[in-house]
Amino acid sequence: MTKQLSIVLALAAALSPAAFAATAKPSITTFAPMKAKSGATVTITGKNLTGASKVEVDGMTATFKVVSATKITLKVPAKAKSGKLMVVTKRGSATSSASLSI
Repeated sequence: MTKQLSIVLALAAALSPAAFAATAKPSITTFAPMKAKSGATVTITGKNLTGASKVEVDGMTATFKVVSATKITLKVPAKAKSGKLMVVTKRGSATSSASLSI
């Protein structure tokens, strides 16, 4: 979504010359499977996942691939323990409400 920025000051007004994109924080809706072993692939589904720079399983960094703005696949790290998933983007971070069982 893009919008022009309008700023109004006391007796003056200004309008941005170009449109800008409003960006939202990432969110995790769900992931599957809910139980996985080390080395298994888990798919995270959510919103605004494009540009993810880090994915964690219970605080442990996982290798991952951003498939789309709504999907990331990750490989469960070798020494990961059961815990929540986290995705970090430049717009913020998202943590799953459920834990991945390992």
